[in-house]
Amino acid sequence: MKLHYLIISAISLLLLFTGCAANQKDYYEENLDALPEYLEETYLATQTTQETIEELIRLNEIELPPYKLGPGDKMKIYVYDEPELDSDAVLVKQDGTLSYRLVGEIDVTGLTIPEASKIIEDKLKSYILHPKVSIIPFEVRSSTVTILGKVTYPGIIEIKGRMRILDALADAGGLALGWFQNNSVELADLERTFMIRGEKILPIDFVELVQNGNMLYNIPLMDKDYIYIPSAINREVYIIGEVNQEGHYFYQENMTLLQSITFAQGFKDTAQSTIYVIRGNLSHPRLFKINTKDILKAKVRDFRLKPNDIVFVPKHPIAKWNDVVNYALPSLQAIQSGYLLREMYKDIRSDN
Repeated sequence: MKLHYLIISAISLLLLFTGCAANQKDYYEENLDALPEYLEETYLATQTTQETIEELIRLNEIELPPYKLGPGDKMKIYVYDEPELDSDAVLVKQDGTLSYRLVGEIDVTGLTIPEASKIIEDKLKSYILHPKVSIIPFEVRSSTVTILGKVTYPGIIEIKGRMRILDALADAGGLALGWFQNNSVELADLERTFMIRGEKILPIDFVELVQNGNMLYNIPLMDKDYIYIPSAINREVYIIGEVNQEGHYFYQENMTLLQSITFAQGFKDTAQSTIYVIRGNLSHPRLFKINTKDILKAKVRDFRLKPNDIVFVPKHPIAKWNDVVNYALPSLQAIQSGYLLREMYKDIRSDN
């Protein structure tokens, strides 16, 4: 059944690409003069609104709430000038109560230490004149932050003191690494990483924080904070045409056009110096025309790629932009079909 499903999927995918090519003719013929030349990109820093800056400042200056008692906490309780009431090991039970001499069971869940001391004092007033109670915790539940996704050790991290985001990431072993093209690469997609506090997503830009070192985003953590770091493994670029090894390649942060060509084992002798990058949906793509000679002569910066870009290195000069996709389509179909067939083969082997 699984094999049958995969074969249908592969055929459907090929029909989808074929349908795109068939539908492109009318669209492109209306836009023959719209092929943009590549101009040097302007590299702008992340624009942070004043409102976001003010919120980040508040998050950095926030006062951590006082500790509240809960199940599992252990403490010492002393009553001034009443040594017979002193206790060196009082446990908050799973139902949130503790047992203490003379006063019996007391529900302390969610109470601060001063609040719990006041309740015990009030109950002891039936037996002692002006009781003064001191509670000294010696084993408490730690405040925690949950970090899931592409870190080395995902899970629950204990918040120690005024811990900040980068401290927690370090405790989680840093961003997870994998191997691609014999190189160590980060598997984390920082652009889609997010942090939740309560029911609110905080305005933390993890690219700015981790890669650019902008400490404005390195806010103190609070109990029950949640950070999720999604995988970047599905972020790829396709390199097709006159290169020595066509295929799909793992996208690396700040990856450039010439870097991607090295992954594809370089140009063939038949390659044109003008390369095309197809970005976006095949039916309505943005198309960039890049002269690699200008990059090599340092006339313009190397073109920066984005995830899912298609790099097409033609064999012949191309006059019309609709021809770019028409020439690129067969190679792209072959790559996609080969991927599906490999996955089918894996499934067949696993079933056996």
